[in-house]
Amino acid sequence: MSLAVQQWGPVFALLGTLIVALVGFYQWKKQHSNPNRAANAAARREAYEGLWQRLEQINLDLREQRETNPELSQRLREINTYFISHSLHFDDADQLLINEYVAAMNLQRQKIFTAGDEDVASAFAATWTTIPPTLDAEINAASEQVRALRAKVKALVQRVAGST
Repeated sequence: MSLAVQQWGPVFALLGTLIVALVGFYQWKKQHSNPNRAANAAARREAYEGLWQRLEQINLDLREQRETNPELSQRLREINTYFISHSLHFDDADQLLINEYVAAMNLQRQKIFTAGDEDVASAFAATWTTIPPTLDAEINAASEQVRALRAKVKALVQRVAGST
């Protein structure tokens, strides 16, 4: 019996190798059978990356001006216009998340610049990604909301950007 197993061992190894090769070929053919698939994936990735760049610019703009409040309604309009003009590549549910993130960034800005805590305001203006803990519960809550929403949007963009 040992001799029979030894004789069939290489045959089983060869069959296993052939099966793996066929599955790999099938997956490769499926991915490359539609030439538009790669172009669509690239356009979707570019749309999400463009959205992320615009959101990060809003994040930076909200940190720059202390005396004047950047026109938030104009920024939301710009983001929504970009979203609509690239809507073929976005999931509709993402627009709510994006608007919620922009509103949370604005609320954080308002809480920080009206609280009178110069250390926190300086860290915010210096574009620290996390705000140092403060005694002001409203700033902490607003900062945590921004952090959580930013993480959701970033994960979404990274998932789409890595999908090609």
